[in-house]
Amino acid sequence: MKPEIHPEMRLVTVKCACGAEHKFYTTRQSVRIDVCSNCHPLYKGATGASLVIDSEGRIEKFRRKYQGKGY
Repeated sequence: MKPEIHPEMRLVTVKCACGAEHKFYTTRQSVRIDVCSNCHPLYKGATGASLVIDSEGRIEKFRRKYQGKGY
């Protein structure tokens, strides 16, 4: 790689609108975000999986249609 052409990466604190702070590496001086894993409505938390909302029964319809076919 060519020397002195890559931006400097630094550890910054990201501030969310809910007040939570997270740290990650970026080329920017500071970062502000609107939603994070603490305040996003569909984030479950410790498992890292998203909450599946099935308001029209699509998942159950798929299971009935392909029952026994290995899906």
